Amino acid sequence: MSEQGLTPDDLVQLSQDQTAYCIYAAALALVVYDALLSFTQEIRCIWKRKLSVVTVLYLFIRYGTVLDMFLQLLDRDYVPQTIPE
Repeated sequence: MSEQGLTPDDLVQLSQDQTAYCIYAAALALVVYDALLSFTQEIRCIWKRKLSVVTVLYLFIRYGTVLDMFLQLLDRDYVPQTIPE
């Protein structure tokens, strides 16, 4: 059975991937937290308005960003790989 070793470059890459993943998860948490804090105001100002280009643009930007961030975290290539044994 051959021993699989990680080069220093592999370790640096794993560390950078883990850091990027954690930063992305923290950013998503902040965006969701902000959305929850302002949701009642958003209902009053956006959801109860007549549908317009501005309303659609706001909703696309607001929730498209959250959806994109969530999907990026679920992307298999983005999740840090485990160290082989």
